[in-house]
Amino acid sequence: MAETPGAPGDNTTLVEVLKDYEDAGWTTAFEVLEDGSVRCGTCQVVTAPSSLEIHSLRRLEGASDPDDMLAVLAVRCPSCGGRGVVVVNFGPEMTEGQVRLMHEAEDRRFHDGAPPAAAPGEV
Repeated sequence: MAETPGAPGDNTTLVEVLKDYEDAGWTTAFEVLEDGSVRCGTCQVVTAPSSLEIHSLRRLEGASDPDDMLAVLAVRCPSCGGRGVVVVNFGPEMTEGQVRLMHEAEDRRFHDGAPPAAAPGEV
């Protein structure tokens, strides 16, 4: 079975992925709102999805349940510079806001590289 870039094939848990990001300095919590905008847990500023940059993405796939498919996005607040993660559903359980975020946010993963040690096995 071929491995998908950014998708752990080693049964990595959400807790482990979040800890890896935290250890790498991505400590701010972000919240996705219904319209796809994101609220920074540090400064509380709400940012439109089109103004947000994704610096890293880790997918977690449920072994037998598509409802367990998640994506962990490493993002930086354009207002205060806080670095952290937001967890979204990935696949059929995505909300309209999560879909909008994934489509409109700028994917910087292949422009500036993944944050050092952000997540094991990430490309």
